[in-house]
Amino acid sequence: MALSISAVQSLLFGTLLLLFPASILAVSGVALPDAGVAISRGAGATLVGLGVIDWMLRGATGDTARALLGGNLAVQVMSLAVNGGEVIAGHLPLQGGSASILHALLSAMLLVALRTAQPPSPTAEPAPPAIT
Repeated sequence: MALSISAVQSLLFGTLLLLFPASILAVSGVALPDAGVAISRGAGATLVGLGVIDWMLRGATGDTARALLGGNLAVQVMSLAVNGGEVIAGHLPLQGGSASILHALLSAMLLVALRTAQPPSPTAEPAPPAIT
C-alpha cells in the first residue's frame, strides 16, 4: 500500500512540475526564473520515474520491497530536511514549508511499511553469487 501511495504522489507532483512548474511553485510563494523552471522540470521528470518504478513494483515483497521502501524513505527524509532547512534559513517563504508536512507524513508511512515489510522466506533460494 505504501508503494502505491508513494507512486501516486510522485506521479502527480512530477507531472505537475513537468507541465506547470512556475504555477505549482507559486503556490508555495516561490517565483521561478527560467533556469528554475528547467530545474523544476528535471525534478518533475525524476519524480515521474520514481512513481513509475513504485507503481510497477508495488506488489513486491522481501528484499525488493525493503529496497524500494528504503529508497523512497531516503528521498522523503532528504526532501524534508532540505525543505525545512531552506525555510529555516530564510531561502523559502514560510508557506513553502507546507511541503514539509507532506514529506513528514510520507516518511512516517514509509518507515512503518519498512519496519513491517516481510522478511525473505526461509525457504527462498539464495541469490546467485556475484560474478567477480
